[in-house]
Amino acid sequence: MVKSLLDVDLKSILEAVRRKSGIELPDKVIEASLVRGVLHMRFDYPKGPETDVEPLPFKTPVFLFRDEKTDKITALEIVGVEELLEEIGNRDNTSP
Repeated sequence: MVKSLLDVDLKSILEAVRRKSGIELPDKVIEASLVRGVLHMRFDYPKGPETDVEPLPFKTPVFLFRDEKTDKITALEIVGVEELLEEIGNRDNTSP
């Protein structure tokens, strides 16, 4: 059970999202939060609005955010991190 951000292996989740979506995500996470099962990872601060929100091919709602001005990937949001861990078939993405 994911009770804290410390319970989540961000690197493994990013690798699984890369594999399934085919999208090359940034390697650097500058900010992460977990609130009520919603995991938000920020890769970069946008220079303009983040209006280009792209759903990724998962049953669990996973969204990719891009900076409208630069088209750079700025964030990833997972609505239901526990469900995503089950979906990607690796429940071990959490620490003991």
